[in-house]
Amino acid sequence: MKKKRKLGAASLIVVASGLTVIETAIHYELVSGPVWQIIAGGFEAGTVGGLADWFAVSALFREVPIPIIRRHTNIIVKNRARLTEGAVDLVTNQWLAPDVVKAKLQNISFSESIVRVLQEPANQEPAIDLIRDILFRMAEGLDKPQVTEFLERVLKDQIGNLDIAGPLGRWMEDAVREGRHNRLWDVVLDAAEKTINNEETRGQVESRVDQIIHKFKEKDFFKRAFLGVAEFLGILRKDVITGKIIQKMNELTRMARDNPYHPLRARIDSMILDFAHGLSSGDPSLTTVIDGLRSKFAHHADTRGIIQGILSRFRSKLSEQLESKDSAFMLVLANYLREILTDLQNDRLAQKNLDTWVRDTMTNLAEKYHHAIGDMIRTSLHPEKLDDRGLVDQIEEKVGNDLQYIRLNGAVVGGLVGILLGIIRFLVMGR
Repeated sequence: MKKKRKLGAASLIVVASGLTVIETAIHYELVSGPVWQIIAGGFEAGTVGGLADWFAVSALFREVPIPIIRRHTNIIVKNRARLTEGAVDLVTNQWLAPDVVKAKLQNISFSESIVRVLQEPANQEPAIDLIRDILFRMAEGLDKPQVTEFLERVLKDQIGNLDIAGPLGRWMEDAVREGRHNRLWDVVLDAAEKTINNEETRGQVESRVDQIIHKFKEKDFFKRAFLGVAEFLGILRKDVITGKIIQKMNELTRMARDNPYHPLRARIDSMILDFAHGLSSGDPSLTTVIDGLRSKFAHHADTRGIIQGILSRFRSKLSEQLESKDSAFMLVLANYLREILTDLQNDRLAQKNLDTWVRDTMTNLAEKYHHAIGDMIRTSLHPEKLDDRGLVDQIEEKVGNDLQYIRLNGAVVGGLVGILLGIIRFLVMGR
């Protein structure tokens, strides 16, 4: 920039110096003749042109201390308000007008750009990290009281109007007929076997045997005497009877577990089917039970606490999965992103819909916040943000080079015009 400023000043110095030297030489008759007069005229016109362009350029950026006309200098600073509004109008109403933005968006395929960018492995990781950060923020507020209250209200509203009996009955019927409940049988029977063989169950069975013997003794004298003698002789032992009962219960449990068609299982399955059929067919005696359970849950005093506990555990598990890039959830998320990209790449309709949505969204934003563009320009050019010196320096930095060439061209063109006029004067007037 400084070199260009020197170029403009040098051009003025050259023509002014040339004018001084030639006029001095002519005045002292060191040179003479029409050629030197024409050259002097060229330097004179070049000096006038250079001075005029110097004044014009200088008057744009700073005040020129020349009486009377100084009021018409420092044009940029004095007219910065109009320049600002002019820039606002040019950008907002012409270059970035909503219609212009909308027309430009019509020629852009956002879906192709998204697919092309995200197909690069280096770009997929930042995209996944962005999704993970969003999920992290969502997880942090997942168990807040406001979320719990909202879910409680929605759940109660939905449960209050939800037909549970019919779908539940049909599901139970299908599960029993297709044998999907067999795994549940295994779990129940395994749990039953463990319960049968623990000490608490043995104690309860033995206590029950003792009660039965005691009641049997109370019936008459002979039964009491017979049982008393049997106990005395060790023939009647409660622990042995208890062991036999538990042994039979174990045998029944193992047989039912090993045989899907065991009479016990068949009998219970039949009862379940009858119950399920009653629910699906709308048996009032059964649907009333389900409706009662639904109502009790909907109006349960601790429903909020239950939801809060579920959300807290879910938030904890989700956060734990999000912390590691190699967790099962993150691997599923990465695979899902790749599947979406593949589907989007091959689905022209999906691409069209995505492009339409992006265009409509960006167009609506451009129309809704169109004023923000002008506000940003005004803020950037406000004196508190950019003082007069800074404004002048910025403009001069962008266009100063061309303005210095204007000064050079003024001197050169002025000199050529002066020479041409000198030649014409010589040819016409002979001097």
